Amino acid sequence: MVRRWWRIPPLSHHVILHLTIGRDRCNIQMSDNSLSFDELPGAVLSLTSLVKDLAREVLELRQQIRILSGEPNKSIEFVGIDEAIRILGKAKSTIYGLAREGRLPAYKVPGEKEWRFIPSELVEFVKGNKRESCLPSFEDMEAMLSRGTRCRHKNK
Repeated sequence: MVRRWWRIPPLSHHVILHLTIGRDRCNIQMSDNSLSFDELPGAVLSLTSLVKDLAREVLELRQQIRILSGEPNKSIEFVGIDEAIRILGKAKSTIYGLAREGRLPAYKVPGEKEWRFIPSELVEFVKGNKRESCLPSFEDMEAMLSRGTRCRHKNK
């Protein structure tokens, strides 16, 4: 279990955050909840900074876990809509519609308008939506033929 605390500096009286990170959960407690209206912007700024620091620390810990687990460090390559059209063989509007609905794995970079795609995920999407063949198998055709015929006995 990791215990940390931060003092939020811009406030006139100090608010202390206690962060306890256990195996299954994370607990954050503030030692003083009374903030004046004038102190709110400073508290929000400090908390934003704290969240950024924590996010950076989480990324570092994930990298360490990846290194320790022996998982290869793969660089993910994203492609644009033109490459997604080539892989999927669908119209641009169809791909955008599927991405918006969340049915197609797609990513949007914050602040940008374009969708990004990972080629391997697009291939998996196509494989996952595979339809059964409409042609019957040989066994099915044989069964259909035998259903319509009767056995004729020659009684001469």
